[in-house]
Amino acid sequence: MTARTTRTGIDPETGRLLRGRAHAESCVRRILATRIGTRVMRLDLGADLAPLRGENLTAANVLRAYAEMVTAVHSQEPAIRFRKIEPALKDGRNGAIAFVFSYVFYPFGHLGDYTVAEDADVRVPITALARGTAAVSGGWS
Repeated sequence: MTARTTRTGIDPETGRLLRGRAHAESCVRRILATRIGTRVMRLDLGADLAPLRGENLTAANVLRAYAEMVTAVHSQEPAIRFRKIEPALKDGRNGAIAFVFSYVFYPFGHLGDYTVAEDADVRVPITALARGTAAVSGGWS
């Protein structure tokens, strides 16, 4: 029987080694911050949040952002499945929202094994609806 291993990666900000949940959260952050079609050899990586930038902060636009985030993450990150997403107004005047993601982390999801699961919450500052900003700003908290 082969040993199951968790995924490993490098933190893009510090250069430190990331394993398990930290690596999966880094992947989610990368997915949400990348525009579809901008990565060489990985044109399908990312989320299509760019059309929402500059739009008004309405319930319909927030729902569009929800749908895009869930679709992008669930199709590209096998270790994370969202249970609940809650908006937290970060800067309403500029249309900046933070989202609190409650999710289930599957350490061996990349191997197709969903028998081991851990619940987790993470706050992600998304400024998808703010004018002229990146899709993901700041760090995970």
